[in-house]
Order: sequence, then C-alpha cells, then structure tokens
Amino acid sequence: MASVLSIRRPIAALAAQSYPHAAVTALLSSPTSPRSFSTTPRPQTARLALASSNIQQYLSHRQQTARRLNHYTTKPPRSWKFEDKLILVDVREPAELTSTGIIPTAVAVPLASQPDALFLTPDEFETRFGYPKPGIEEEGDIIFYCKAGVRAKTAAQLAVQAGYNPDRIGVYEGSWLDWADKGGEWRSGRGPNMSRVCDLSTKLRLTMTDAIAM
Repeated sequence: MASVLSIRRPIAALAAQSYPHAAVTALLSSPTSPRSFSTTPRPQTARLALASSNIQQYLSHRQQTARRLNHYTTKPPRSWKFEDKLILVDVREPAELTSTGIIPTAVAVPLASQPDALFLTPDEFETRFGYPKPGIEEEGDIIFYCKAGVRAKTAAQLAVQAGYNPDRIGVYEGSWLDWADKGGEWRSGRGPNMSRVCDLSTKLRLTMTDAIAM
C-alpha cells in the first residue's frame, strides 16, 4: 500500500505549478482531520423549519378564511317589512342620536364608545344601559344600523363573535340615511320603545351579514 508521503509528493509537484512554495508547504504540513457528520439539526436549520411550518399554517388559515368569506358574501340580500318581528339596534354615538333622532322601535348600543357591549352578560348590560340586552328575551331577527351601514356591519360581526346566532343577525344596508330619505318616523332620546309601530310602507332592503371571527 502506498504511503501517505508517496501520495503527497505528486500532489506537491502539481500544486507547485500553480501555488507559491510557502502555500504548498503549509498545505502539506497541515494535519488532516476526518469530517464529522451529525443527525442533530443545527439551530439555524431548526429555526428555518419552524418558520416554514408557521408560514404553511398561516397560508392554510388564509385559504380557509377566503373560502368562508366568499361563501358568506355571495349570499343574496334578504328583505324584511316592519310588520316582521325585528329588533333594531342603532350603533351610532349619543351625539348623533341627539342630532338626528332614532328609529322609534330601535335600541341604542353605541359601538365606538361601548365596544364590549354585546359581550356583556344580560345583567351587566342592563346595569350599564338601563334596558335589556337586545335579542335575549325577544324573538325575531336583530338588525343593526348606523349612519350609512359601515359600523353596522362591524357590529354584526361582533354580535356573532359574542355568541349570537348568525341566522338572526342582519344589517340595514342604507341605515339612517336611507331611513330618513324614505321619510321614516323617528323619535328622540335613548332606550327601547317597542310599543310604537313604524308605519313606513316601503319595503326596506336589508343585507344579511353572517360575520366571521377573524
């Protein structure tokens, strides 16, 4: 068997053609050590694997959410008449109600200043507002409205997150602006006034919102 020295000599001759003498000497005199292998992942590799797993889970969640959102948003709008049993919830702020009034049968639950209102227990709600929590004791669909419909959609999503049945939740698409434009009745003040019946004969278009907890 050829010795290590005899093998290195041809290498030295070849290397001398391309490298300075000092570099070749250092190469041949350096000790040779075996390469080591390990099945234990390096810390950086482990972090990359974890990041990849998290990204896959995030993408999967987003795809599922997109499919659900598409399912809900493609529902055709539902319509009600005010002869139906409806629980109207005005989510505008008190200053707005003072300025414009409120639909006679509606109850005021201001969304911006009381964002946790729908998550309160019935007793907590009545203690804070002075009247029963909407939809707990009464039957019928719960219709949220605001000035133009944007805050009402947020309120509908919060209601579902708070445990309300999505099949009972609706949004008055045109909200107060549509109501006033059609000559709907109004009253001042806050709180429920369920004894007064709205006589608006026009069939109002209300969009059903099945909200998703994002």
